[in-house]
Amino acid sequence: MKKIFLLLAVIIMASMQPIVAQKSSDYNLRKAMELLEKNDEEGALEYVNAHLKENPTSADGLIMRVKIYRYQEKYGLALSDANTMVKTWKKGSDIEKYTPYWWRAAIYNDMAMYDKALADYDMVYKLVKKAKDLQMAHEVLYQRAQTKFDMNDLAGADADYLLMLQYDETDVVAMAGLMRNMLIREEYDKVIELANKCQMLNSEYSEIYRFRMQAYSKLGETDKAINDAISYYKEEDRPDYDLIDEIFNKHITYAIACVTGKIKSDRENKRDWEWLRIRLYENNFDYQRALQGYNEYESAYGGSPTLYYRRSDCYNELGVIDRAIEDAKKCLESTYEDDYFAIERLADIYRENGQYEEAIEYFGKLIEILPTDAYAYYKRGWCYELSGNDEKAMQNYNDGIDVDKDYAYIYLMRGELFLKQNKKEEANADFEYILQMDTIAERGSCSHYALCFLGRNNEALAWMDSIIASAPEDNGGYYDKACLLGRMGECDAAVEALKTAFEKGYRSFAHLEHDDDMDPIRNRDDYKALIAEYKQELDTYLTTAAVEKKEGKISEIPMQRQYGGTYEVPCTVNGLELKFIFDTGASDVTISSVEASFMLKNGYLKESDLKGHKYYSTADGDISEGTTIILNEIKIGDAVLHNVEASVVHSQRAPLLLGQTVLERFGTITIDNINSKLLIKQ
Repeated sequence: MKKIFLLLAVIIMASMQPIVAQKSSDYNLRKAMELLEKNDEEGALEYVNAHLKENPTSADGLIMRVKIYRYQEKYGLALSDANTMVKTWKKGSDIEKYTPYWWRAAIYNDMAMYDKALADYDMVYKLVKKAKDLQMAHEVLYQRAQTKFDMNDLAGADADYLLMLQYDETDVVAMAGLMRNMLIREEYDKVIELANKCQMLNSEYSEIYRFRMQAYSKLGETDKAINDAISYYKEEDRPDYDLIDEIFNKHITYAIACVTGKIKSDRENKRDWEWLRIRLYENNFDYQRALQGYNEYESAYGGSPTLYYRRSDCYNELGVIDRAIEDAKKCLESTYEDDYFAIERLADIYRENGQYEEAIEYFGKLIEILPTDAYAYYKRGWCYELSGNDEKAMQNYNDGIDVDKDYAYIYLMRGELFLKQNKKEEANADFEYILQMDTIAERGSCSHYALCFLGRNNEALAWMDSIIASAPEDNGGYYDKACLLGRMGECDAAVEALKTAFEKGYRSFAHLEHDDDMDPIRNRDDYKALIAEYKQELDTYLTTAAVEKKEGKISEIPMQRQYGGTYEVPCTVNGLELKFIFDTGASDVTISSVEASFMLKNGYLKESDLKGHKYYSTADGDISEGTTIILNEIKIGDAVLHNVEASVVHSQRAPLLLGQTVLERFGTITIDNINSKLLIKQ
């Protein structure tokens, strides 16, 4: 794979300093160069400063210090040194007259001061043209064109690219610049025409295929776009995976067929093609083949952080949580202990699967690494809220907003929590703020939820449909629509949207289990049937793929048999020790009004846990019969279940009754009649 983009910072500036530095016999300057080669900028800076103290106008020293300051983003100091070079340059100097201007132009570009950068590039071009230095003229034109592009002056950039072609009519770099600008102007036929010419000059130049595949895609010639995406992938050292994924996903079966052909025909690059095909399987939600591919790839070439990261995601999507966590930990172990993305992957797996203590720990590590990251505060706050700790949840939402006021989702979570606290005015202010900053209906947007909470349901659904239209094959959009419809009380439509999500590959049952957005439809027969159908399909899927879950932990809980075939089992509900009745014939969850009232009066339940049409308590603090409540946590042995909906009743001998269908949410349930034990395998 080859790429021949010539960047000034690499070709011109970097090449100048070793040449200049080698001419200097000064010890300090030579020592600084040695340390720079070892990436020790601070050590190099000390020696450069010592050199410049003795030689204040040394071009060698000033250039080296400018480089260090730019690397450290100390642009004011770098600019000061560049100005010194411009002012003190004399005829006969070891550097060309245009060199100080070129360095200063680069600094102005760093600072987005494009007008001043352009003025310096004009000076450089004038000087190199006068010196008839054709190579330098070509390079400065390229840099000046890029500056004009950054200023949105496409016509000016085009003029410089055309000047480059006057110096060399075979200049594919100039042609690529023209193609990029044509693409922005939607001149797709012109892009294709120029790319065809460029390909005849240099078929190994990756930018040809990058721009032409986008033009073909815009014109609806999908298969031609995919052919170019494959050529781009072959020739580009660091391909833009998001771009090629977008192209491939338009005709995924054709893309897979083409890549499979490359695996057989291009043996030299077989490894690269195998990796690409695995990505295609994963993008097509074919996790069976993706996992098989990752395993075979690891066996053939060894593991890598990227492989562990992506395979972890496949396992998580399939609900094989232990394997997902194992690979996420491998990813972290094979990178650095403070690798942000590896920690984020692990934290999210724990969160999605209801392991909130572990998730909180790892989101805390993210905050330690990047204290200004609102995302980590949002996720940690959410975990606290799901764990029943609204106070810490609010603290995290407030802290996240304090460090970053531009992350919409954290306002959504705080707004919802305000509603739970009956602070409607504060909640609406957060929802309105979301609408001001979240203005594009695309994946990651949350304005549909804000509109819903503001009572603007039609607008919310229209926004949701626009998100889906932007990525129609993304099952996450349909899952979010199910959540939205559930919030609106449109339960039939919510189940249908969830069904579509399943049809498009959604399989995160653990997330479903812990997502309170599913509460409005969770007890419906059609919801239960849908879950059962796709869980069965998933079990068959995993068996076919030979994906084995590790042995889960088994909790053994003593129980007492009651008259009528029921069992009494000890448990802990929201931290309160109780006993529950396990009735194999029951499906609903009920709790006695006496126990529910006790829990409310003593802090084991909150007013916000009272749901449904009768979410109130009586004047004396008791909870009325028929009230629906949310039990944030039920522990039976080592097994834990979160967010269980229960109905309050009077006529019940035990504090709590759990039916078998609810207990199955823990995992595999076995009754050991001989030893009077309940076995829960997770």
